[in-house]
Amino acid sequence: MPEKFDALDRLVQLLLLVAAVTAAANGLFMLAKPLDWYVFIPTVVTTGPPNAHFIRDIGLAYAGSGLILLYAAANPVLRWRAAVVGGLWLALHGLLHLYEVAAGICGPATFRADAPAVLGQPGLVIAALLILRARKRI
Repeated sequence: MPEKFDALDRLVQLLLLVAAVTAAANGLFMLAKPLDWYVFIPTVVTTGPPNAHFIRDIGLAYAGSGLILLYAAANPVLRWRAAVVGGLWLALHGLLHLYEVAAGICGPATFRADAPAVLGQPGLVIAALLILRARKRI
């Protein structure tokens, strides 16, 4: 039987929950209103013309990650693998943005505007997993 949750376990839950809700909300917005999402995120309009199908494809990835992270947040000690899976796409997406800055595909100003969302969600998941690992709960 797992140990009782303490304050650090609750912090892990909160980190995963914030990542889950923001990823799922973004994904649902992309699915429901792709063209509204396109103009809502100021840096997206600089990437080229909108493609509703492609926006929805990415929305599915965000929504899927969010749902998996929501499952993990319910009991991260038992479901830490779900946190890894739910955070994987978010982390890869963040790495893509880092690559694009390094390669000169997008400028630092665009990256700075995108970074809180693009790196924030996987950062929350990584922080949660590091806490669990440090506490030998993984």
